[in-house]
Amino acid sequence: AYVALTFTAAARAGGKKRTPEEMGHDLAARLPGLTQTLSATGAGASHPLSAQELCETIRIAYDPAAAALIDEAHAAGETPELSWYGVGPTYAEATYDGYLHDSALSVTWGMSTAPRGTVQSGVLAKLLAPHRDVARKRVTLLYRPVDAARAAAIVEADLRAAEFRATSSAKPAARDILATRAAAATASEEAAGAGLLNFGMLVTATVLDPGKEADARAAIDGLSATARLRLRLLRGSQDSAFAGALPLGLVLPRHLRVPAEMRDKL
Repeated sequence: AYVALTFTAAARAGGKKRTPEEMGHDLAARLPGLTQTLSATGAGASHPLSAQELCETIRIAYDPAAAALIDEAHAAGETPELSWYGVGPTYAEATYDGYLHDSALSVTWGMSTAPRGTVQSGVLAKLLAPHRDVARKRVTLLYRPVDAARAAAIVEADLRAAEFRATSSAKPAARDILATRAAAATASEEAAGAGLLNFGMLVTATVLDPGKEADARAAIDGLSATARLRLRLLRGSQDSAFAGALPLGLVLPRHLRVPAEMRDKL
């Protein structure tokens, strides 16, 4: 498992951006605390990736056939000569609903609806486990902290909307009642100092034989149902979604053509 953290170069909104050297000193001071916090979550021992390890990870993602060669080199005590400019695909073609890259074909879905109701710790177990019809499977959770100044307004608006749905009918549905309770709990936690996060999920299925693409699609459809997720095929953006699911720390909203102010109003 990989965790990518992306920091802004500006200390505050509208402030002056820090130089790469200043950011390096800042992140170096944060790394020990971050790795210890990850270990405390139950993730086990964690360590920052070196530049060589990151290059190998990205190279294997785009060219799965290179995995065996890289493993053989490590077994022989050698280090593969990889540079950041050479880890991308030598051939890539983004189709309407798929992505051909070097020795593989990948399809990426995005989460449109999160699991409803109480979410148990093992809800994603089958989705994360290996599957015989998928050569490589990547499940990426995306988190983006909401500014504390906006968090209070967001949770209060969600609470009012949930209360309106629950009281607009003489016999409210059980789902509306539970949604109201959840919104009230979120508002209470935010008022007590908890942070608020926007979150999403990308699921990428990679096959080495294009003839097995249909089997991989069927497998992901079945696994998403067991995880109580509603996944949507990301048509027309398979290449960017594939890159967004890699441990590169890409902030996807920063690469959209629609301005942030307009997106917030949608």
